Amino acid sequence: MMETIGQTRMNLLLLKRQIQVAERGLELLRNKREALVREFFTMMDRVIESREKMEHAMGQALSSLALALGMEGRAPLRSAGYAAKRNLPIEVTERNVWGVRFLDLHYTPLVRSLDARGYTPSAVSSYIDETAHRFEVVLELILRSIVVEMRLKKLGSEIKRVTRRINALNEVMIPLLRREVRKIRQVLEEREREDLFRMKRFKGKTC
Repeated sequence: MMETIGQTRMNLLLLKRQIQVAERGLELLRNKREALVREFFTMMDRVIESREKMEHAMGQALSSLALALGMEGRAPLRSAGYAAKRNLPIEVTERNVWGVRFLDLHYTPLVRSLDARGYTPSAVSSYIDETAHRFEVVLELILRSIVVEMRLKKLGSEIKRVTRRINALNEVMIPLLRREVRKIRQVLEEREREDLFRMKRFKGKTC
């Protein structure tokens, strides 16, 4: 609720100024929401594409794993997996787009060459190495997908927040300010009529 405003010409001008500022803010928020919605649908397409790639890559990796198990057995796979284990340092940074902060992940390429996996290439079959390669591809796709899906979620939250602010300005604040302007204008007009009536009476008495 707005506090009672003095019904003066100065306050009338101040209220009109507030309406202008609110209307400019409303226009900026609508432009921001439009840009965010465009970005949201772009990211939605990327999420769909990312999930399709992950599903395809995971299918290939599981097929490769099944073949390696059938051809080599569990022990060689377990031994190669132990030799190939590594730490995966991930750096998290922020980017600011339209006043919205998005997280980005930075990491070294996950798909390694045959001689970079920690085991002796000659001691590992092509089935095992192909399986390692396929799962590294899957892991890299997962990390890329995390970034895309986090951004999509953040965009959705920001669109809701901006929409609430637009509704508050458009449906509450600006109409309330306009009602106050009308009230003050009506009071001032009534005062002018009263002043004019008194002046006429005074003029009539002096004639």
